[in-house]
Amino acid sequence: MTKETVETPKEIRQAMKGDLHRPIYHFLPPRNWMNDPNGLFYWGGRYHLFYQFNPYHPLWGNIHWGHVSSVDLVHWEDHPLALIPEKGSGDENGCWSGCLVDDRGVPTAVYTGFVDPVNTPVLLARSQDPLLIRWHKSQHNPVIGKAPQGVNATDFRDPYVWYGDGKWILVIGAGLQNGDCAVLLYDSPDLIDWQYQGPLYQEKSLDSVTMWECPNFFKLEDKYVLLVSLFPDIQGVYYYVGSFDGRRFMPQIQGYYEPGPIFYAPQVRQFQDGKPILFGWLLEGRSKTAIKSSGWAGVQSLPRELALDDNGYLISKPLDALATLREACVIKKDIGLQPGERERVPVRGRYLEIVAQVSCEAGVFVLAVLASPDGAEVTYIQCDFDAKTFTLDTSRSSQSDQVTGAKQTVNMPEPTSKAIKIHAFIDGSVIEVWIDDRVVLSGRAYPTMAESDGLYLFSKAAHAKLDLLRVWQMAAIWPTDFLRPGIEVNRE
Repeated sequence: MTKETVETPKEIRQAMKGDLHRPIYHFLPPRNWMNDPNGLFYWGGRYHLFYQFNPYHPLWGNIHWGHVSSVDLVHWEDHPLALIPEKGSGDENGCWSGCLVDDRGVPTAVYTGFVDPVNTPVLLARSQDPLLIRWHKSQHNPVIGKAPQGVNATDFRDPYVWYGDGKWILVIGAGLQNGDCAVLLYDSPDLIDWQYQGPLYQEKSLDSVTMWECPNFFKLEDKYVLLVSLFPDIQGVYYYVGSFDGRRFMPQIQGYYEPGPIFYAPQVRQFQDGKPILFGWLLEGRSKTAIKSSGWAGVQSLPRELALDDNGYLISKPLDALATLREACVIKKDIGLQPGERERVPVRGRYLEIVAQVSCEAGVFVLAVLASPDGAEVTYIQCDFDAKTFTLDTSRSSQSDQVTGAKQTVNMPEPTSKAIKIHAFIDGSVIEVWIDDRVVLSGRAYPTMAESDGLYLFSKAAHAKLDLLRVWQMAAIWPTDFLRPGIEVNRE
């Protein structure tokens, strides 16, 4: 009789290290499926991140809460499962999305249970463990049993909770029977007895959107910000900035924080320094067959710091602490590009941070990453100074028929000057790109060719100049014996 071998997270990660599509400095579990970030929380000198997790398969289902913690929001330590579906507890078919709060010194999870599509109660679980390893579900569950009148029973989930004005306040995503999308408002003296206060805000969203998932509602400077995820079909994350009178939210500015189909279901929390930090779920861009073969799916975005610009629009930038991952650096200056000219940068790699300062009078400037020498596989980061748009194009990123590329375009920040900063993170199959630390796009690319790791610059119909280019090799967020592919510097 042989003793069953139990693999540790480190051993599992080691076994995965040959997968060049797998990120090394974005967080993802050792294997299997991950989706929404949950329970972003600071406790006992550590940041805690919980996440939607299927511990059995790399496809959605059997949703538990996974758990990691960190001292810097960059390097993470795996912990045992936190919330586990339990028969008869209101979450027997899944512990769905929610958040964590400090209830008089007791960390408390407020989350959506899943019994069946029309039975998604709001539940509580508490931890007296200083490391938040052990959790106990409340005897008072469910604290909200079902959707209120006028709400589709299948469109009611994802509580977001905070304490203010002497009471607990909860918002939750919903789809209304009249066709509107809504974020509903509740309050409570004790997290147990909740009173429904009506919609915080509702409107008819895009024609194909039936509800708003994963709402986040928080004060930023002297305004309030509402973030909602557009469901179904992963149509991205939309934001509203406005005022709040304690019952109703009145938006004044709105727009996409980031369109789909890759970025979704973020969670925002403000920590001891008051800065709002966001994590989001980055979906895959490949088939179920490819996902099953790889053994993993889903990545958390890099941590992002949110702010309002001078015009009141919601902007973000990558967390400064990510600079601790930088290693070898290649620097290039004053590279002029004639219209149609292509410049090869003497850097190769799949795990990079790139900062490019670009001057362009008109036309289009393109930074090509994960590029093969013949251009058969390439991902484009494109800034159109005439149309004032920014595009992340992964439509030619892979020759695999199991990959679905996407072409995402958003407006560049206003006012768009003739000089911009492109800040890009390349991590295996993950791409996150900021323009001027304001607007951001996320993508997935799965090159099939070993040599698809080049970096090129070119311009279209205009003279352009790369004033300064810095490219760093990025370290893994796991121990140093894990895979850490570096930059290859062409020394010809």
